[in-house]
Amino acid sequence: MVMPYHYKPVQEYECKKIQRALDILKGVIAREDRRHQMDEHLTHSMRSLLEDEVIPQLENELNYDPTPQY
Repeated sequence: MVMPYHYKPVQEYECKKIQRALDILKGVIAREDRRHQMDEHLTHSMRSLLEDEVIPQLENELNYDPTPQY
């Protein structure tokens, strides 16, 4: 007798998904760092956008602490 397979997605907080996406973006930059300049896959503007804007802003949001600082 063959048992039917039931796919049951795992519930996950949206912040965890964003953290995974951030880890992927960091991995892309790390791989680009290891490539020779002539073999890079990203344009200079895309790499700059990721390193200077997207990654830092995502890190700031994920590490946000709403408690007062005083």
